[in-house]
Amino acid sequence: MFSYFDVLSVQILFSSFILMANKRIKSYIKTFRIQSLLIALTAGAMGFSLEKGRIDLLVVCLLIIVLKVILIPNMLEKTYASVEYIVEKDFILNIPILVILSCALVVFSYFSVSTIEGINSGIINAQIVNSMSVILIGLFFMISRKKAIGQIVGFLVVENGLYVTALFSTHGLPFIVDLGVFIDVLTAVVIMGFMVFNISEKFDSIDIEKLNKLRG
Repeated sequence: MFSYFDVLSVQILFSSFILMANKRIKSYIKTFRIQSLLIALTAGAMGFSLEKGRIDLLVVCLLIIVLKVILIPNMLEKTYASVEYIVEKDFILNIPILVILSCALVVFSYFSVSTIEGINSGIINAQIVNSMSVILIGLFFMISRKKAIGQIVGFLVVENGLYVTALFSTHGLPFIVDLGVFIDVLTAVVIMGFMVFNISEKFDSIDIEKLNKLRG
């Protein structure tokens, strides 16, 4: 059981590196879809593997597939379709530098987690290090991208990292907590998608640096 979850946690982390190495928004959305599918598999596998099973985790697995693998990526693709003709550089630094800095964040996560008492216990520690690294890489992805949709994807990756960290730490949150998180994420994506439309209509661009024109 533990080795299987270890592999899944590494794959989730690896998907964050792929996301950081991508240059196109369509690739961002596709990579987020794959990462969410891996998290859904983790929740489903945990629901089956725990004693007496966890039906709520199986329901969470289905919710992740519906919301994060199907619904939200489709919403982002439709949002981007209206401004796809605009060609702009999205990243601030070169991709190799961004990937190297992401590796540094993994090292930082390892040393940070290893100092916390109670979770520095072999395999569990590795899973939490990987999931916390996803949070930091998601934050860094938001900082390193200039387009609004890229930053939305970064926000969703941070949420994925937070959820999978809680999942590996507690072996399943209460279902009502999971439901509240999913509702918040869906609401946030709808609001941010509306903002992208407004930015595009106002500036004929989805580069958030254009918002500087609103000053004074």
